[in-house]
Amino acid sequence: MDAMSAGLTTGQPIQNFELPDEEGRPFDLYERLRREPLVLVFYRGDW
Repeated sequence: MDAMSAGLTTGQPIQNFELPDEEGRPFDLYERLRREPLVLVFYRGDW
């Protein structure tokens, strides 16, 4: 596994993204961070 496929490390900046939330509404990372701190969790595969 090379460094690019290893994922993010603690303290590493992340690029902005917009994805639908669990109710289909747009979730914009930088907009949410302007309002409150958050923790991101990504799951692989289907739920």
